[in-house]
Amino acid sequence: MAKERVTILGGGLSGLVTAFNLTAPENRGRYDVTVYQHGWRLGGKCATGRDFSEGARIQEHGLHVFMGQYDNAFHMVQELYKEAAHPPFATWEEAFTQQPNVALMEHVGDDWIPWDIPAPVFPGTPGEGEPPSIWKRMIQMLGWLEHQMFHEHIEIFRKPGGHIPGKGGGWLSRLINGILSALGLLALSVGFEMVRLAMRVIRELPENPDDHTHDHHLHLAGILQKLKAWIEKTITHLLDENTTLRRLWIMFDMMLCNAIGGLRDGLLLDPDANLERVNTLDYKEWLRSHGCTEIAVESAIIRGLYDLIFGYEAGDWKSDGNTEAGTMFLSLMNTMLYRGSIIWKFNTATGDLVIAPLYEVLKARGVKFEFFSRVDELTPSESGNWIGEVKIGKQVNLKTGDYDPLVPMASGERVWPDRPLYEQLKEGKALKKSGDNLESHWTPWKDKGKPVTLQMGRDYDWLVLAIPPGAHPTICAKLMAQNPAWDAMVNNIATVVTQNLQAWMPNTQTEMGWNYSTLLGAYDATPLNTWCDISEILPSENWPPNSKVKSELIACGPMPCAKFPPPKSDTAFPAQSYALAKQTAEDFLNNDGWRFWPNAFSKGKAGPIESIYHRANIDPSERYTLTVKGSSKYRLKTNGSGYSNLFLTGDWIDNGQNQGSFEATTISGKLCSKAISGFPETVFRIDADKQMATGPMKPKPPVSAQFVEHGGLVTFPGPIMLKDTTMWAFLLEADRGLLEAYCRKIFTDTSGGAVQVLPLASHMMMTIVDIKHGSFTQEAHRGWSPERELAFWIPVVRVEEKNGRTIATHFNLHMPYLVLNNPAAIAAGREIFGYWKQRGELGLPSETGGDFTVDLFSSPTFGEDVEETMNRFVTLSPLGEKQSARLTKVKTFKDAVKAVHQHLKPEITKWHTTLKFDIEILAELMTGHVPQLFLKQFRDVTDGEQACYQAITESMGHVAKFRSLPHFTEYDMVIEALASSPVCTDFGINPKQKVLGAEIEIDLKINPGTTLWQA
Repeated sequence: MAKERVTILGGGLSGLVTAFNLTAPENRGRYDVTVYQHGWRLGGKCATGRDFSEGARIQEHGLHVFMGQYDNAFHMVQELYKEAAHPPFATWEEAFTQQPNVALMEHVGDDWIPWDIPAPVFPGTPGEGEPPSIWKRMIQMLGWLEHQMFHEHIEIFRKPGGHIPGKGGGWLSRLINGILSALGLLALSVGFEMVRLAMRVIRELPENPDDHTHDHHLHLAGILQKLKAWIEKTITHLLDENTTLRRLWIMFDMMLCNAIGGLRDGLLLDPDANLERVNTLDYKEWLRSHGCTEIAVESAIIRGLYDLIFGYEAGDWKSDGNTEAGTMFLSLMNTMLYRGSIIWKFNTATGDLVIAPLYEVLKARGVKFEFFSRVDELTPSESGNWIGEVKIGKQVNLKTGDYDPLVPMASGERVWPDRPLYEQLKEGKALKKSGDNLESHWTPWKDKGKPVTLQMGRDYDWLVLAIPPGAHPTICAKLMAQNPAWDAMVNNIATVVTQNLQAWMPNTQTEMGWNYSTLLGAYDATPLNTWCDISEILPSENWPPNSKVKSELIACGPMPCAKFPPPKSDTAFPAQSYALAKQTAEDFLNNDGWRFWPNAFSKGKAGPIESIYHRANIDPSERYTLTVKGSSKYRLKTNGSGYSNLFLTGDWIDNGQNQGSFEATTISGKLCSKAISGFPETVFRIDADKQMATGPMKPKPPVSAQFVEHGGLVTFPGPIMLKDTTMWAFLLEADRGLLEAYCRKIFTDTSGGAVQVLPLASHMMMTIVDIKHGSFTQEAHRGWSPERELAFWIPVVRVEEKNGRTIATHFNLHMPYLVLNNPAAIAAGREIFGYWKQRGELGLPSETGGDFTVDLFSSPTFGEDVEETMNRFVTLSPLGEKQSARLTKVKTFKDAVKAVHQHLKPEITKWHTTLKFDIEILAELMTGHVPQLFLKQFRDVTDGEQACYQAITESMGHVAKFRSLPHFTEYDMVIEALASSPVCTDFGINPKQKVLGAEIEIDLKINPGTTLWQA
């Protein structure tokens, strides 16, 4: 079966996830996938590089971790590590370090105070089995809370003068004890009743959330609102006096207001119906609308959430931030459903942990990667129905074959370098000397390769755009001008530049004085508001034995930027941005480091640092996609591009999560694959079917109307079985130039290059076949009939152009002339498969006195007065048998294929020096499968010079029985010159010559076919 060609534009994570699912075993090899990527590495914002001059240090785009609710991302990694040839760890579990707590920086007065927040470690493994539902998790949390209040801490409730707890115990225990200490005995009479009532209402809700009503949720929201108001009235006057109680109230207020708002606004009942309305508000605005106090709205927790998603338009990190309320709420509800720890840190580079195994698995599956291939422009058809062309800039030329992007480490791990592997490039020395960055939108490097224009039908059947909106004003300008929805998406979905700092230090975090969680957010005194100790990756680096490096820090945050990147002509922009990132990093280390590492840093001066790396993610494809209020409604779905052959993927599409994350990106890739192939059927945590555009985006393959059965028909569905068959086979020399011209005319030119065909050699095969028993296997009750055939066969190969070579991809047999005597076989062959069958009569030697004779209904000459009649076409007169040692060795059909290949091999390698051909391409043939290629067409009823239907089809025959007699018979062959069937003229065959024929006994089954191309 011919593969559908999928071209993926952009080698970021989501494009790779799309390829991973399209090439999954479940899709049974249906897709031929090619990924186009500028520069030398894959991964997009997850790309990493190793600087081998600095201890093979890992250089990231920013901080990447998995969260415990990333079921799709975890599942992908788990599957990868089963299949990858060189994963960085023996098991996927070894690739992560679980971290059950985070730290925030509270801004209190003029001071910044660390706030460590431990989170429970829940049972289960992300990516395995069904994740818990939000209602089960709420019941679980409230049940635990009830146990604490009624059992673990009942004595505190009974004492009106309980103490405020210190650091001991979990955060929820401290929350309970702190509140109860302030409330005293009133909690027994008021608080207990409210908690009990809320628990009872939740337990009495229908088990299936689909059976909930808005009244159910409003009732529960009312109870929680009363509980919140009562506690607020009772304790908020104590908050200024006690840090512990203040923090407990912030968490309590935030959790209750989220629950109340989600219940009242229908976000826990029917988010699809209510999300757009809620998303007109910023998250902070929404919290205030549901009574959240300012101390909670402006808390480090809320600020940390904005920092986590770089939620500041134009990179204005001093602003209040801007993110959709409903989207943020659903994200928080999803986060509640984590399993294991809430945070899972990486134990090596992001690119080496995920992207390198993805690349190796995809490469092994046959995915093709075109590195140094920049996507310049997508061109839609004038009708706006499809993408007709894609222009690709070729940055460099490869010396040989494919580019191998990975570098082996001593450990055996294969990693991404931080620069191109120059030795593989023809222009490698010049590129290295120039120092130009091929990943930069503003690079001064001039393309050295010849630009490529990919065309629909010839180069791809389906396109996947995996490049985010920051690049669309450049590469999708024509789509934006033609399609208002596309223009609205690009202009309403904001993106932001981010920056990253990494520092390698000679002391551990503890030695430098930091004794809190090693992942910190909400330090909004600087753009680098989030940092993490990533020392877990040090063993995967390669610092020399005398190195002093003991810890590694990464810090990231937004960078002030314009709405869209400046034009390519602004070549000074990268240096300006780099200088700003460098200054921000220096200011952070010099002016802020002392707050975290007082034993090593001081005010105005950074502590000792062994190595430092900083970057600004300014390129259009590197900018982080925001979810500013009111923007999700403009996001396009994966199959909602508006173009029938274009699918979208990335965390910027409408993917059910709509916030930038590893998980949203993975979900998008799975949705894209599902839209194209139907696999995967389900996606964790979202309703995948609801994430598809309304109506079929992908045009379905042409499907014939139901065939109308009626009396007198001679064609029937299903396989055709040819039994008790004797075949006489002859190999004829032909003119290879004529054969090549014929293949080009019939296949290559007709399909516009979508199916390119070449003759295998300057030989054809002629066969005479006597079929004793032919039948339609699914219509066996209709009986059977005999059949005799004369066929001329051209062995051909379907080819593709790659790296200056013509690569043979498939072997086929094509029959330009086929004469037979059975009217049912003529009709079925033409109508169903596309055989070019003609009416004739065949005589066997036992009937003619010794000759094979073929008479054809034909015209010897053309003229107005010429009547078409039966005319002699072929005569074969036997001269005698010749024993053959070669035939004696042919016991099976596979033996016969090898014998013919051996005979033709010298010629194959000589006549087309750029054709890469190997006997492996005959693998199907040697297993008894006979792939036949046709141009199937019907004249149009209105204009007979046009085809109303035209397609290139393939049908697979299967040899069920085979036996070759151990001798050749020599014949005098005469092929008459018939004007209506000029086989000798067409192919340069000598019409009168001696030929050798082999006699074969064979049974053959002709199976239903496949459409390779259709006009």
